[in-house]
Amino acid sequence: MNPESVLSAMPGAAPVPGLASAWRWSPNPMFTFTAALSTDGRHNLQVNVRGPYDEALVTALLAHARAHDDTFVEQRRPLVAIGGFHHDGTEFDTVGVAAAAEVHGYHAAENPELSAVTYAVFPAYASEISGSENEEEAWGRFRKMLQPNKLDRAEVPFGKMRYDNTRTQSMSKGDARGFAPLDTLVRELELLDDAPGSFVEWENRHGAVWRVDSTGDGLELTHDATQEPVSPGQLQAVARTSVQ
Repeated sequence: MNPESVLSAMPGAAPVPGLASAWRWSPNPMFTFTAALSTDGRHNLQVNVRGPYDEALVTALLAHARAHDDTFVEQRRPLVAIGGFHHDGTEFDTVGVAAAAEVHGYHAAENPELSAVTYAVFPAYASEISGSENEEEAWGRFRKMLQPNKLDRAEVPFGKMRYDNTRTQSMSKGDARGFAPLDTLVRELELLDDAPGSFVEWENRHGAVWRVDSTGDGLELTHDATQEPVSPGQLQAVARTSVQ
């Protein structure tokens, strides 16, 4: 498998200015694909963009990924965060990498050999990736939550939660915490007031856990083996701070 010969021959492929061994092509007006060889020349680092394309940002993402590709190439981690990223005009502070073909699916149908050596690179935030995601979790984050092919997307912090609300009769399934958007966590916390017997429990990317219980006397927050009363007005700030 020679990624260079395959990538440079993509229909309409053109070299990327300012980035060696990199090519850009557009299969249709909606999508723009940009690929760069890894340091060893045997792997493909690729950014897929849907919608508005920013060449400078994409070039910076690939350059940062290549400079740190020893942290993910052939490391068998399905989802990786490379910190220390900065690009003027954006809030992104991390380069994300979907490092398993089973997660990103790039080229899977038309060229499985290329897919197997491809790493999906995308703009990210430090709050979004733990680095300990298993393949199923990485697939869900990459395919359903993060919108990795949008260069103007909002931050989607890593957060797992479970809950049970006696007043709304809404609850999560099973005993395990599952991924949920921050807005969902905030909404369920707000619904705890005046719902005795209810709780919300959540986990951030570091594995730290918080829990709020609604008792007959108010709300009680548990974290780091300590318990303290908390007011309904404090909960949104607690949730947003916890997942950063």
